[in-house]
Amino acid sequence: MFPAKLKRQMPPEAKEVFIGKLSTFENSLILYPENIWSHLVERTLRRLNPYNAQHDQFRRNFFRDVIELEFDSAGRILLPRRFLEFLHLDPGTGGEVVLAGQGDWVELMSKERYLETELNREEKRILSEDVMGTFTWDD
Repeated sequence: MFPAKLKRQMPPEAKEVFIGKLSTFENSLILYPENIWSHLVERTLRRLNPYNAQHDQFRRNFFRDVIELEFDSAGRILLPRRFLEFLHLDPGTGGEVVLAGQGDWVELMSKERYLETELNREEKRILSEDVMGTFTWDD
């Protein structure tokens, strides 16, 4: 079920429709509000050259694992079997999942996999320095 707390955090223009895309880096499903997805697609397509074979392959794969999702009145979504298999969820019963807010989108992954991705304190420190070490408030 989509938690009411996460739903309240979504911008009003997000509506009830989400676009789900299987993650490139994790066994997770990224749930984009429709307006955020449209912006991401627009920016992504602008960077691609239709006359470049590698760009063509990227475009094809970018859209391959995408699905439009609507939550039912009970806050549930129905996922295709191949999505459940990718997420390592039992197609018969589903399983425990984590919905983790990630700013403009929500990441859905099996609870087991989510717990496996947790870094220890030292790993967090190193990752933070590597990724954000040159951060400034100057925009």
